[in-house]
Amino acid sequence: MPTPASPRPIRRFGAFFLAACLSACAGAMPAAQAPEAPQSAQDAPRITAFRQQVEADRERLKIPGLSVVVLKDGRVLWTEGLGHADLEHKVPTTPDTLYHVASLTKTFTAILVWQLVEQGKLDLDEPASHYSSDFKDDSVRLKHLLSHTSGDTPGDHYKYNPDRFEYLKAVLEKKTGKPLRQLFVETFLDPLDMQDSVPGPDVADDPAKWAVLDQDHLARYRTNLARLAEPYTYYGDGEILHVSPPPADFWASAGLLSTVRDMAKYDAAVDHHALLKPETLARAWTPFLSNAGQPLAHGLGWFVTDYRGTRLVWHYGHWGTGFSALYLKVPAKHLSMILLSNSEALADHMFQIGEDITTNVFACDFLDTFVPELANASGQTSATAVADCNAGSRAALAKWIEDRRAKARKAITVAPALLQAYAGRYDVPDRGVWTVTAQGGHLYLVGSSGKRFELFAEAPNRFFLKVRPWTVTFVKEGARITRLDIYDSGLTLQAPRVE
Repeated sequence: MPTPASPRPIRRFGAFFLAACLSACAGAMPAAQAPEAPQSAQDAPRITAFRQQVEADRERLKIPGLSVVVLKDGRVLWTEGLGHADLEHKVPTTPDTLYHVASLTKTFTAILVWQLVEQGKLDLDEPASHYSSDFKDDSVRLKHLLSHTSGDTPGDHYKYNPDRFEYLKAVLEKKTGKPLRQLFVETFLDPLDMQDSVPGPDVADDPAKWAVLDQDHLARYRTNLARLAEPYTYYGDGEILHVSPPPADFWASAGLLSTVRDMAKYDAAVDHHALLKPETLARAWTPFLSNAGQPLAHGLGWFVTDYRGTRLVWHYGHWGTGFSALYLKVPAKHLSMILLSNSEALADHMFQIGEDITTNVFACDFLDTFVPELANASGQTSATAVADCNAGSRAALAKWIEDRRAKARKAITVAPALLQAYAGRYDVPDRGVWTVTAQGGHLYLVGSSGKRFELFAEAPNRFFLKVRPWTVTFVKEGARITRLDIYDSGLTLQAPRVE
């Protein structure tokens, strides 16, 4: 087992976590779980009400599967899986279902950066140009990457930018001399006993490349990946579609796979200061000040929202289609909620109104249920405060559903003989040779990677995909099909037919 690289000694866990970790690391007992919180007289009805709300919103958003954990004082108050991890095979979700957590990975990366700061090995005012020649001057500092304020005039404005955040990977690897995956394993997955998590879906594909993690780790990751939820999207006409998985790699911005039970261990470690000192978390969880001295929507590694006088610390994960996640903390109340799902809808609907936690229905259900005093609070004491959570999030949900319905394209029937005429091989510029096949009255487009997409006709020669915003048009010269055109977001790729 790799030696933990985290500078935080294990004694800084709560006593309960210390005992669990030591027993698990010694092999004396199964993987530890974050302990359960004793329920007060108020907890049981709140959990029942929240579960009903989560299930109702999951169904409205057509999310196939979702796993949830709620923590109080670093202990699990409630955890459960709702729906299915695999619709086709009717596999139910559980707290141990594995998901892509997407951009929740950024919170782990931020902690690694802050640990170097605590050790005196890194200064957030250091220019990013010291780590990448992509920066032509010293205006962009590491704090700008961490706070998503590196665009245009650095420090002026917040704009979420995963590509810029990604430069922190080079910072960490240069300072530690270790690959980012290894840092995740040694700092989080092993010390926190996150035994069901995987540092990237491809980590077990090349045992020689990742021999530094040893064969026992790689074997466990292969076993864990068998429990990975299948990815889906809601097309908008009532149909839930199976989609391709996210890219198989590991970045500073995304790539970690985890379960809500493992994420609960991570959250408990954060709250018990096993990873960062209290004063460091306070800095990370304070809105970043612009050059003009105005508080922005992001701290240093986390989103920060002051809602009716109460600070919310949070992050979302969003893979475009297939997976999304939500992580919300109310530090003043010692409450946390983590949701992982196999659909983008968990996070996607909130962007219909704005990029804020208070436009997410699950977050607002959580706040209204477990911090009910916020629902009636009238004071807004911060420039980042927002309007009513419940009303805004419900409007976002309704708008998202309507938007999906409006974008759903209607298919027509095309004669099988015409579909057969389109079958063939087409050379797509910069993407290789793609194949079109006709089977059983259906038409399919097969990319050079082997991924197959069904084509649906909206005119005899014009087709669309339900899982990509493409329009595919077959072009004739005389009686012969000579090419297909793929239109996507203003760009047309012309692919001549290959005989």
